[in-house]
Amino acid sequence: MDAYDLYDETRHPFFRRMSLIKEGISQIVLELRGGMVFINYLKTAVRSMSRQKIYSLINIMGLAIGMTMAILILSWVRDEYKYDRFHHHAGRIYRVSQFFSRGGLTTKVADTPAVLAETLMLECPEVEWATSVRGESSGELVAYGDEKFHETGIGITDNLFFKVFSFPFVEGNPETALALPGTVALSQRTAKRYFDDSEPLGRTLNFYGKDFIVTGVFQDMPHHSHFHFDLLCSKASFERYTSPRWEMSQFKTYLMMHDSGGVESLQARLNEIAATRMFGDGYAAWAAKGNSKTLPLQKLTDIHLQSDLKYEFEENGNSLYVRFFMVIAVFILWIAVINYINLSTARSAGRAREVGIRKTVGSTRVMLIRRFLFESVLTSCAALTMTFVLIQSALPAFRMLVGKSWLVTPYQEQPLLIPGLIMAAVMIGVLSGLYPAFILSAFKPIAVLRGSSGGGMKSSRFRNGLVVFQFTLSVFLLTGTLIVQKQMDYVRKKDLGFNKERVIVLKTLGQVRNKLPVLKETLLQNPEIQAVSASSTLPGKEFDYVGFHVEGTNDSWPGTNCIAADAHFIEVMDAEMVRGRYFSKEFMTDGRALVLNESKVREIGADDVFEKGIRIGGMGNEPFHVIGIMKDIHYEPLHEPVKSLGIVMLGGACTWPESFISIRIRSKNIHDTLGGIRKIWEEVVPGVPFQFTFLDSITSDQYRNEIRTERVFAVFTLFAVFVACIGLLGLASFATQQRTREFGIRKVLGASGKRLVLMLSGEFVRWVVLANVIAWPMVYYVMSKWLNNFAYRAGIGILPFILSGFIMFIITGLTVSYHVIRAAGMNPVESLKCE
Repeated sequence: MDAYDLYDETRHPFFRRMSLIKEGISQIVLELRGGMVFINYLKTAVRSMSRQKIYSLINIMGLAIGMTMAILILSWVRDEYKYDRFHHHAGRIYRVSQFFSRGGLTTKVADTPAVLAETLMLECPEVEWATSVRGESSGELVAYGDEKFHETGIGITDNLFFKVFSFPFVEGNPETALALPGTVALSQRTAKRYFDDSEPLGRTLNFYGKDFIVTGVFQDMPHHSHFHFDLLCSKASFERYTSPRWEMSQFKTYLMMHDSGGVESLQARLNEIAATRMFGDGYAAWAAKGNSKTLPLQKLTDIHLQSDLKYEFEENGNSLYVRFFMVIAVFILWIAVINYINLSTARSAGRAREVGIRKTVGSTRVMLIRRFLFESVLTSCAALTMTFVLIQSALPAFRMLVGKSWLVTPYQEQPLLIPGLIMAAVMIGVLSGLYPAFILSAFKPIAVLRGSSGGGMKSSRFRNGLVVFQFTLSVFLLTGTLIVQKQMDYVRKKDLGFNKERVIVLKTLGQVRNKLPVLKETLLQNPEIQAVSASSTLPGKEFDYVGFHVEGTNDSWPGTNCIAADAHFIEVMDAEMVRGRYFSKEFMTDGRALVLNESKVREIGADDVFEKGIRIGGMGNEPFHVIGIMKDIHYEPLHEPVKSLGIVMLGGACTWPESFISIRIRSKNIHDTLGGIRKIWEEVVPGVPFQFTFLDSITSDQYRNEIRTERVFAVFTLFAVFVACIGLLGLASFATQQRTREFGIRKVLGASGKRLVLMLSGEFVRWVVLANVIAWPMVYYVMSKWLNNFAYRAGIGILPFILSGFIMFIITGLTVSYHVIRAAGMNPVESLKCE
């Protein structure tokens, strides 16, 4: 080895080892320096936030509230999209509906004939399984020994129900549980309630006047099912449901296809069945007039959000509302992020000297961008921490607001979403702080140390544009809320053709029957009771849809909603007769008489409907004769025009039982009157639960979706405006602080405090005016689409726009007034001392 080799670091082992040690030490230094940099960034961020506590609090609170509202809304949206997707073959399950189109009016119902499912199984190779289900919405009294239970979740179905739907059995065999007459399957909670921990199979329950043997127990149906049953009894137990009667539509038909490729051919076959089996020989002539009757297929997973049919098992959701609230969630989050960007860019002027000094001592632009982005991300992460606290505090109230007691936030079901939320918070921090960071890092040291931040800070167009955008969203939500409230007020106050006030409704549970005359007579002895009536259903409840055929014509007519009521129904409802008369006990022939509403008479189009005999499906071959025409009543929601209606005499040719007793009272002292009614009920019908409601509540329940939307819309609009005002408060405070010296100079030159207030307030007023001008056309378009859901609507009008604009002016004035007046009233000497 020569001398050269001795000192060659690349060849001598000693120098190679020393080089490796030096590299290791350098790496350690870099790592320590990185940790120190992080600590330094953290200290700087905390000091900056502590120096300006109000702005930091506004930033954190604004982002936290925005993220809280967005996560809560998205939790509800996620829950809405989960319906009916738990079934193993959900993608292959469809429901058959009925559409009738006549004279430009389309009636859409979910009910179909009971025989349709069997027909599909026999004649349609595309169908693997088909089942039919009927729900008893009015409830029934179920007896087990000496105990009686009021059940509203009773369903009637066949043995193929558990082939189509995935409701696992806990006990019994789903293959045979409902195969025989007189069998019933119970949900787990119902079996527990009836039999506690004892064996349920083989026990006997009595309802519908029949004995049913428990043959199975299935798991409770999930919340995310569009129907819920606690007792499922076999359709074979009822002769009237097993006979092949195409004129009676009282069941929902579901089918599971072999694969999804045969939908078109099956749909064609269904339409053929509608024309040949359900309608009769007169379909061709009827269709030639532009009319139609079809049996459209609906995907099971579309029912909850896409279906708007009559006679649904339960209230469905609305895809329009889901999309709308998704937009609201994004709007609120945008408003919160805009607040942050506005305050960050405004505050950047106050940190100009800090930037100049840091650049002077060697900080590069990349280092400054990294530092300020770190502060922004730290703020958003602090907001996320507060968001988790706010969500857990607000979740119980939110569940009540949306009517979903089971609702949980997404990260409670999927904890892996928490890292995703953290990443989202980091992204929000980066995106929110990106613009301010680049603005701050671009300052020139010489300019800022002289007291000028350069041209970049002189222009506030970007910040003003964000404020206008923020107020545009707020005006949009506020105006939309006012329009929704206006329509719902119209719905509540519209004349429905009957008087829904002061009518008490009792559920009979099928237990009154022969005691009805005594009950009515005893009730009428109370001087506070004006009239008592029994009926099979009521306005706001489900009506039976039956076939009508006018004799002496070659035309066949689509079905009609029908109700069985006694002679006092029109008196209790306070409805009006247009022609003829209503039922009366004095006429023995009224047992086969018929009262039609005006819409049905127009639909029939007969010259003299009183001379026409009308056959009604399921009520024998002997025709009914029309004795009167009643003024149209809105017995369905105002989303649809008034539909045709036929009323038959309760206890006459119609064998439908009374389900409700309606009592019109004179007194406003409802509490005492109810006490008297309860006492009479318990004396005449002992052992039957006294269950009452009010007719106005029943009719209001038809708009449960809209009422809930109104409440949710109002609450989240309030929060959106609140978040916007938080940002406006911070911006007003900073704006007045930055112009303190300007105000002092203006006051020295003779400007009055009033003039200064008007000058600064005018800037905010201009923003609000521009926001209203931008928002109003958008609100008009969107709310016009929403109002199209109603056949009867109040219209939009100009008042909601004027009122929302006025409210925003007041809110803006109250938000900025304190800081503006305080700055304008400051002593000029003190103002000129301000740096």
